[in-house]
Amino acid sequence: MVTLILGSEQDHHAVYVLDVLRGRGADAELVDSRWFPRQMQLSFDPQQGRGSLVLPHRRRIDLSAVRSVYWRSYHGIEPVQIPDPEQAYIATNDARSLFESLLIRLPTRWVNGWEAYQSHQTKPAQLAAVSSLGIRVPETLLTNDPDEVREFAARHPRCIFKPVQGGAHTRPVTPAHLTDENLANLAYAPVTLQEEISGTNLRVFVVGERVLTCEVRTGALDFREDPEPVIVPFDLPPAIQQQCLRAARTLHLVWSGIDLRLTPEGEYYFLEANPSPMFLGFESRCGLPITEALVELLLREE
Repeated sequence: MVTLILGSEQDHHAVYVLDVLRGRGADAELVDSRWFPRQMQLSFDPQQGRGSLVLPHRRRIDLSAVRSVYWRSYHGIEPVQIPDPEQAYIATNDARSLFESLLIRLPTRWVNGWEAYQSHQTKPAQLAAVSSLGIRVPETLLTNDPDEVREFAARHPRCIFKPVQGGAHTRPVTPAHLTDENLANLAYAPVTLQEEISGTNLRVFVVGERVLTCEVRTGALDFREDPEPVIVPFDLPPAIQQQCLRAARTLHLVWSGIDLRLTPEGEYYFLEANPSPMFLGFESRCGLPITEALVELLLREE
C-alpha cells in the first residue's frame, strides 16, 4: 500500500513528511497536481471506482493500492498551452475536472479531503458552523458596506480586520481605516471585522483523536509576524479538547491546526481552523510529537 503526498518539491513540509514516511520503510510518493496532464497520466472508471496514476518517473500506481493521502497543498493543474484559445480553455477544464474528480472520489483516508478543502475556501461558513455548535467565537462582521464597518467599529473600539479568505495578517482597525477614501476600497473586496480578544494565543493540533496544544507567547497581534515566538506545551482542559474535536469533525478535518484565544477571565474563543497547518516550527520549539501523530494517522490500518 502506498501513501501519497499532495504537494510540491518546493514545500518543506511535504518533502519532510515524505522523507519521514520513507525512513520508516513506508511506500510513499509525492504528487504535484501541476504535473497533470503533461507529465502525469490518470485513468478513472467512475462506475467501478477504479483507475491508475502514472507518475513522471513512470511508476504506475493502482488507485486501489493507495492507503492514504496527505493533502499538504493543491496547486491546480497545469494550464493547457495550445494555439486555439477556445480549445485551450476546454482542454484545461477537462484536465481540471478529471483531476479534481480523483480528489473527490478516491476511496482512501484523506488527511484532509475535498470537503475540508472546500470548507476552508469559505471561512465565513466555517465560522458559522463552529458557532452553531455552541463554541464561543469573536463577534464578527463580513461586509463591503462602509456604513456597516463604521457601525461595527463604533460598537467595538478595539477591533481587528483581515481578509475574508486569507493571504494577509491581522491588523488593528484605526481611525485612518475608517475614512471615506479608505472605505471606498470595499467596492473591490469585502473585509472581515472581529472584536479583538485579548489573552493567550493557543495553537491546537488535532490529529485523528489526539489533541496536542501549545501556547504561543508573543507581543505581536498576529503571532505569524513574530520570527522568534516562545512556544511551550499547554495543558488544554478536556472539555475544550472535546470542543476542538467536535469543531474538526464538523469541518471534515482529521488533521488541523486550530487557533484559540484564552482570555484573562478563563474563556476560550475559537478563531480559525487550518486544514493543512505548518507544524515543524511548533514541534521544534516545544517538543510536541506532531510528526509522530501525523505519520501514525497516515499509516494506520483500518
